[in-house]
Amino acid sequence: MAAMGSQVGASVLVLSRETLRRCVIAGAEKVIAHREQLNAINVFPVPDRDTGTNLAATMRAVVAGLRKPLPSVDAVGKTLAASALAGAQGNSGVILAQFFQGLREGIGDSVQVTVDRFAAAMKHAANRARQALAQPREGTILTVMSDVAEHLSASCKGRVHDFRSLLDEGLRAARQSLSETPQRLAALRHAGVVDAGALGFVHFLEGIREHLAQEPAHDEPAEPLEISVPAELEAAALEGPVDFRYCTEAVLRGPALDRSRVLDLLSSFGDSAVAAGTEETLHVHVHTNVPALATEALADLGALSSTKVDDMWRNLAATGAATCRCGTALVTDSVCDLPIAYTTARRIHVVPLRVTLDEVPYADGIDITPRRFYDWLTSTSTPPKTSQPGPAEFETLYRLLARRFASIVSVHVSSGVSGTADSARRAARQVSDETGARIDVIDSRSASAGEACVVWAAARALEAGLDAAGASRVAQAAAEGVSVHVYVPTVRYFVLGGRLSPLRGRIARVLRLLPTLTMADGRVVPSGKTFGRRAAERRAVRLALRQARHSADPLFVVSHSEAPDLAARYEAELRRVFPTSEVLLAHAGPALGSHSGPGGAVIATLDRARVERAIAEVLAA
Repeated sequence: MAAMGSQVGASVLVLSRETLRRCVIAGAEKVIAHREQLNAINVFPVPDRDTGTNLAATMRAVVAGLRKPLPSVDAVGKTLAASALAGAQGNSGVILAQFFQGLREGIGDSVQVTVDRFAAAMKHAANRARQALAQPREGTILTVMSDVAEHLSASCKGRVHDFRSLLDEGLRAARQSLSETPQRLAALRHAGVVDAGALGFVHFLEGIREHLAQEPAHDEPAEPLEISVPAELEAAALEGPVDFRYCTEAVLRGPALDRSRVLDLLSSFGDSAVAAGTEETLHVHVHTNVPALATEALADLGALSSTKVDDMWRNLAATGAATCRCGTALVTDSVCDLPIAYTTARRIHVVPLRVTLDEVPYADGIDITPRRFYDWLTSTSTPPKTSQPGPAEFETLYRLLARRFASIVSVHVSSGVSGTADSARRAARQVSDETGARIDVIDSRSASAGEACVVWAAARALEAGLDAAGASRVAQAAAEGVSVHVYVPTVRYFVLGGRLSPLRGRIARVLRLLPTLTMADGRVVPSGKTFGRRAAERRAVRLALRQARHSADPLFVVSHSEAPDLAARYEAELRRVFPTSEVLLAHAGPALGSHSGPGGAVIATLDRARVERAIAEVLAA
């Protein structure tokens, strides 16, 4: 056997452990060398110009793992898969790591790899790569992997006997598939480029073929692939560039990880969900607006490590890429307590409240979760400090949305309890003057679950086909019809925050006196007093049901402050009386929790029939 593989004349008939190792390194180095080219044409799934950087980082980890000779083909395969999994970055990097995992499985413990074994392993690897994604898209690296694997499996079996010829066949199929990616994916067609991740895979195959060309046959690989970057790429129409802000990755370990369950969980927090690896170790990736919530949920499934969160908006802002500017975006703030799955599915953009704990500021949902906030709250006598988002935060979001959308509807917590809506208005005026986009800022006249009802109405109006003006009218009408009832299990946090004097707090505790709260004229006011927690708890749901009986079709939003059992009881009682009504459950964050403490809940009601009538009136106008 020759050092680089078994050869007959000009042929490389099998890959030895050393042949395989050096071929993979050559392919990886080819990708690394084309990092900037890949960055330049990166427009999908997010045009943040980092596909080349991510693939290069993944390949550097592969090169580092394979730097020294290994004792067997199996050892090479295992090292390749493990190195890629540990070093994977970005959407394409994690997909490639799963491809290498499949390649290792396909090669198995072979002493040498034949052409037929390699072709079969490529097909297995392409299939495994698809399994890593929650929503595989054609026209991406997945398509090129599959097309190459199918060609090698179907067309080459029995007629191709050496690896140089096999790589020539594979490269022809890869380049043809790559050239067709713009026809398969609208974002690429609009921008006039091929898929960056797919091009990276083609370069990987090119590197392997060029390495084999150095063998005694002295043959030359095919001409290098010429890829041009359109001069007008920055102004091209791009698909979905700003729905989710944070690229979030981590390594999840556990004894029996269910990939489907992990992908479903990731998808509830955003898009571009990928989970690559084995049943014991998964490298996970998702684009989300709430990275802290996503990683906390993952940690419930296993041990989490190597967590990395990148702000994609910074790269997007630098590109200046524009879009077709159509449709209406919906924005709210994190005081709005809607289920994360609801805001994710409807692409509702949330500007975070800031909360300061022990002099350290956190962005709600991004740096801190409700669970962590309530853990801190129950272990300290220092009151938390909450602050509204500033105009600059709204400007950043509005400018990015104005590249894609013609208009924006922005619904916020009542101006009677926060200056958030005022910050949004100032930012809206600035960005509207700059971009010409219409930006309507709506005062929900409520908070927490009540604000959620108004956002729900705006989302329903947009789903019904209304424009920004129509959706704003519907949201304003909904704001007038929301009913809110708050159960507070203790007055301790009113005293801690200075909203109730220590003397009155002591009297309330001695008498077991608890207030129930509501919203009136945009402010939080008492709606009554009760003796004991159970009475206060029952009063809140009783008042909500009384209000709902005046509705033709009530919607309920229940928001709880680390009280899932209470929320479940409320939901059961609401559904018992109104079995066909929609009930949305949400976990309240610092906005409610800093006032009520853990154990509280809000029930908000809105007449859905009233919202539908408002929509019909706008459509008929």
